[in-house]
Amino acid sequence: MKPSVPKYVSPVRKHLKYLSARHQRGWRSVLVLAFVLPLAACTQRTSTTLEKSSETLDATEEAVHFASGKITLAGTLLLPAGSGRHPAVVLFHGSGAQQRDLFTARWFADQGIAALAYDKRGVGESTGNFRAVPFMDLCDDGLAAIEYLKSRKEIYAKRIGVWGLSQGGWLGPLAASRSADVSFVIAVSGPGVSTGEQMIVYYANELRTQGVPESDVREASAVRRDIWNYMSNGNGYEKAKKELEQARTKGWFGKAKVQQDDSFGTLPTPAELSKQPAHSTQWFKQEAVYDPVPTLRALRVPALFLYGDKDQLIPVPESVTAIRRVLAEDDHHDFTIREFPNDDHQMRLTTVEAYGEIDPEYLKTMREWLASRVH
Repeated sequence: MKPSVPKYVSPVRKHLKYLSARHQRGWRSVLVLAFVLPLAACTQRTSTTLEKSSETLDATEEAVHFASGKITLAGTLLLPAGSGRHPAVVLFHGSGAQQRDLFTARWFADQGIAALAYDKRGVGESTGNFRAVPFMDLCDDGLAAIEYLKSRKEIYAKRIGVWGLSQGGWLGPLAASRSADVSFVIAVSGPGVSTGEQMIVYYANELRTQGVPESDVREASAVRRDIWNYMSNGNGYEKAKKELEQARTKGWFGKAKVQQDDSFGTLPTPAELSKQPAHSTQWFKQEAVYDPVPTLRALRVPALFLYGDKDQLIPVPESVTAIRRVLAEDDHHDFTIREFPNDDHQMRLTTVEAYGEIDPEYLKTMREWLASRVH
């Protein structure tokens, strides 16, 4: 069955329009949403490669519902052709309001692997609200999806893995570290650094694209880091306040101030910070400080980490270094790391000849790894 091709509208543009409308309310009211902006670019954009793959697909697609605590999640289960039990994969979302990723699910089904793609809580047909919890809690929804797959007679329960893009590249390994039911992990563009550090990199790259000199980019990043550190733990107010006052005299300040996080606005005093409701500081106190390295250390299943060297949303060299450091500490980990030249955050080619197409080498790498580790 050939999939219908929806019109692609970048979630980044949607968030920019939304944030622009709310920006006048002050940075504290929009900051949490601003931080999902770059990773929301991990949308299920249709690619020619995936469309061609799906044209020959002979899998069945079934609408399903399953519970995650008090939340009901809606999705689609794709079962490959053929009788018997199949290995399976649960697809973790990138950040933002993501619906079920049927394009990737169909690719997996084409490889003989059942795939469960579901709408993120509060999106599409799923209940709940993904913005109401730290993103790490969304791991529970993926684990609930695995529980559902275990109940299906068509699924080989001991061969259920996870695939995740961007924020999903954090959540997939986290799920595997929490449950013995996860048998393999594929993390695509998954940062190996904290959420806060990933966002520092994003905003730095944004300044670079505007022509801000490298020395100024580094200075702006250092100030932003100290401001966020204060917002996270309440320490270092005087230092952050002084740096912010000095920053207002810098040539880069105007461009940094209009970035979506609005970190260079009015800094709340410790008294003001202590009175802010928990939901308004959730990102700083819980999400920004999330460190994926302990999760990587806890992984005991085969894991494939894939990156594009033209990724502007995450620090690829630092992420690869973090994974290799974990490997050096304990060589019992079965980690495979691959970095693809000319690929962006979504593994799309950035070359003129094939701009925007999913890199066939990325798909080939996953296919061969699945053949050696899963089938």
